[in-house]
Amino acid sequence: MGGQTRAWAVLGLCMAVCFLECAGVKRQRWQTELSLKDQLLNNYDMTALPPPANEPTVVRVRIKLLHVTMDEKKEAVLADAWLVNDWDDPRLTWLPDTYNNITSVDFPHNAVWKPDLGIYNSAQSGAYHQFGERLVNVSYTGRVLFVASIQLHYSCVVDLTFWPHDTHNCTLMLGSWHHSGASVDLQIIDDKPQLELMTRVNEDGGTLTRGWWRLVEGNLERQEDRYDCCPEPYVSIKMSLVLTREAPAFRWTVKMPVVALCILTFIMFLLPPCAGEKLIFGSVCLILDVLFIAYTSVTVAHAPSHTPLIVKLVCQQLLLTVSSIIIGAITTRLARDPHSSPLSPCLTAFLHLLSGVLCLGNYRSLVLPMPWQTMRSVSRQYSTSVKTEELELGENGRAQLFNNSNSNSTGNGSNHVPTSSASSYSGLDYLLLAAVIDRLCLVIFVLIFIINMLTYSKVL
Repeated sequence: MGGQTRAWAVLGLCMAVCFLECAGVKRQRWQTELSLKDQLLNNYDMTALPPPANEPTVVRVRIKLLHVTMDEKKEAVLADAWLVNDWDDPRLTWLPDTYNNITSVDFPHNAVWKPDLGIYNSAQSGAYHQFGERLVNVSYTGRVLFVASIQLHYSCVVDLTFWPHDTHNCTLMLGSWHHSGASVDLQIIDDKPQLELMTRVNEDGGTLTRGWWRLVEGNLERQEDRYDCCPEPYVSIKMSLVLTREAPAFRWTVKMPVVALCILTFIMFLLPPCAGEKLIFGSVCLILDVLFIAYTSVTVAHAPSHTPLIVKLVCQQLLLTVSSIIIGAITTRLARDPHSSPLSPCLTAFLHLLSGVLCLGNYRSLVLPMPWQTMRSVSRQYSTSVKTEELELGENGRAQLFNNSNSNSTGNGSNHVPTSSASSYSGLDYLLLAAVIDRLCLVIFVLIFIINMLTYSKVL
């Protein structure tokens, strides 16, 4: 037991000695680093360019994008990014052997000189918004590395022609705000911005992203501009981003309702010619079109020079709906109003021909020449097929004519041919005319629907 106790005591003593030595080494290194920083910043002017003065300071730039989105209201791009830039400052050099083999130190970013980079086409005041107090890393060779987490906010002209499948090419101009290329020369480390989107996979295997914009293409380009006022060039970094909208929700909230509105426009002509519900149905379609235009006007108002194609499509459907209501009112009037004289024989023959082509045999059979007894039975069947409330309110002129015809053609239970042609005329040829007009409009509107679906297929 005594031997084990001595062994544990010796081990504890060794650990204590090692701890004190490590603490002493760390304290010595800390003091050496403080002395080095004081010496480097002694008489250091953070507003003066690094020497030599006759040569430009080369600043190497790299941009890493974390998230990109667009604000259509402000016509601006917002990008969370890392701005990586490094340069050489001969004033910040030392010998590692002299300072306990220290090869790099960190300074607050506002303690040393750094390039005054700014966004030329910024959409808000200030060059860019910087998050947190970042440090700059200085190597013993004088190389300074500064990585800033920033939010780029710059203007971009919004083109909503193909909304909600719109694509935008937005350009960022980044450069020194005060110095020309003779003083600060910007160089690109990578010709393409790095992209690291924050995504995760859901239970269905789909990818969930933070926004609904996808970066299709991006590149960095060094650009030199010369102005009439100054002979020296001004160097800037041009970052071009091609962004496309990728929002699956618009498939259900925008595109499907538009297709449904287009289909509802020509369904109105499938209703019977004398049905008053046609006008009610058309009015409901008109209200739906207006509501959709009001819904999209919130987005369209921010791009007055580019009207989305899908909005143009709905506006065309609005005009078609108004036309269908007018045509429906005319055909309903033709089918319901009493008529004292028949159509001309030529027009009636032409309607017979069209009714066969347009699959209107049931209406055609009502006006074909037939014996009077058969005609009277057809009229009675037609009059009894009309809604009871229409007969009571007298809304259906055809039913009244049928009743008058039947009452004039019967007397004391005996059947005879009426003495007046006006009293025996039922006006069913106008019903056939209304049915032909409805069917022709149906064919025309279906063709317009197919043409519109092909024309606007890029946004549907």
